Amino acid sequence: MSETNDSKDMETIIDQNLEADLEQLDVNTSPQTDPEITQEDVMQEEASEDAQDDVDFSVIEDDLLALQQEIRALKIPVVILFEGWAASGKGTMAGELLEGLDPRGYKVHVAERFDAEDNDYLPLKNYWTRMPAKGDISLFIGSWYHNLCARSVHSKSERKAFARHIEHLNQMELMLACDGVLILKFFINIPRKEQKKRLKELASKKLTQKLVSKADVSQNENYDLWQSQYNHMLAATNDECAVWHILRGENKSECKKQMYEIVTDAFKRVIQQRKDNEQPWDTPELPLHTMLRTLPTPLLSDIDPEQIFEGDYKEELKVAQKKLRKLQYELYRSNIPVVLAFEGWDAAGKGGTIRRLSNALDPRGFSVVPIASPTADEKAHHHLWRFWKTLPEKGQITIYDRTWYGRLMVERIEGYCTEAQWQRSYEEINLFERDIVSSDAVLLKFWMHISPDVQLQRFNERQENPQKQWKITDDDWRNRDKRPLYEQAINDMLQRTNTRRAPWMVVQANDKHYARLKVINAVIDAIETALKHK
Repeated sequence: MSETNDSKDMETIIDQNLEADLEQLDVNTSPQTDPEITQEDVMQEEASEDAQDDVDFSVIEDDLLALQQEIRALKIPVVILFEGWAASGKGTMAGELLEGLDPRGYKVHVAERFDAEDNDYLPLKNYWTRMPAKGDISLFIGSWYHNLCARSVHSKSERKAFARHIEHLNQMELMLACDGVLILKFFINIPRKEQKKRLKELASKKLTQKLVSKADVSQNENYDLWQSQYNHMLAATNDECAVWHILRGENKSECKKQMYEIVTDAFKRVIQQRKDNEQPWDTPELPLHTMLRTLPTPLLSDIDPEQIFEGDYKEELKVAQKKLRKLQYELYRSNIPVVLAFEGWDAAGKGGTIRRLSNALDPRGFSVVPIASPTADEKAHHHLWRFWKTLPEKGQITIYDRTWYGRLMVERIEGYCTEAQWQRSYEEINLFERDIVSSDAVLLKFWMHISPDVQLQRFNERQENPQKQWKITDDDWRNRDKRPLYEQAINDMLQRTNTRRAPWMVVQANDKHYARLKVINAVIDAIETALKHK
């Protein structure tokens, strides 16, 4: 996938300037514009410390608790993250904030406890799967930014890839914000001397010495380099939908007061917005985003679904299944995940094709995920949340019987989402699939295509056969009556989500034997290609 020109330009700038002193960088953050604390700032904070000690935080906490109840009643999801230097007080400030919140309405996630292996493969999965339901708060101590900055500090190649990674993070935040999530990002800043003092104090005490890692000490030794990288990160990720708030960590009382004011003001603003029935975030496109390029795609009406298989079906199927089983073991040894996504007309043969695939595989290494209408919990999250949760581990295969494309078909046609939501979902899905293949996973998308006459024939066969009647529902007949509407939606879907790294394969499925072998052989070819490039 080619990157945007803006990303390439940023990569060049970052590589040239990373070692430069960026203390004067104008970071457009609120309420501070520069994470660097000057000596004058420190003196002012020390002078004001006594004045802040008599702040009655119990009143502020009561106000915040009342606002949280309105957040819950209005079903507003909230993400709050604390980033900053080692020993800057991220955990302390998070704890102080929780004093003003009802524990039944939040979950705390500590980024450093996430599986280190997961940070390499699908790194955003750790965060997507921990995003809040409507009305809840997800509080992150550490975030998706720390590992990126750490890798960029220690690796020149990672610095060159910095802009691409930042682009992915910005897009995740945009997708959440456009779904109505309130995002509050805090960066706690302390000077080098203060960090060194705090690390030394922690290391000198038996109860806290394990809290200091070699990475923390190294960060202090390379403070200037880290500061430059942090400033790049703050400047590149300070979007209107997810503004950075710089907290000065020297003075705990002042830091706490400032944090409470920011959270309280943000809660009041978003509550009033919902009460006024305003949804400026529900846009048909992701703002400030360059869409991924798509490939030319023919209309379904130009594709003949009638392809007849003329060979020995049973023998060719047996050979293909044996080969696929062997490749599955090589996938496992090579830690390559595979995602197989099946969509198609009702009665097009998705289930039968999936069964032939499953019969070829070791059941310990694959799972089939049948997608039905979203549950209440799934509806309370971003529409892609439930799919992030089911993506395969390394070396595993996940087969989806229907997929995330339901948003662009049944939800669009039946009015289960707003027009802005399904319009925005084309690019959200492209970005989701981009994240999958960027982690060296194999992704294949199949549209099983049959003619209206063949569909009617199969519907009638199911209706008349007692052993197959469970396969036909009233919804199938209703959807058939709406076939022209669905065909338009499907054509739009195929044309707007057919990207170079995640292309569609339209399978002519009037002949079930032809369709099954075409799919299995396509899976074999894709796995062989992935193994060659491993």
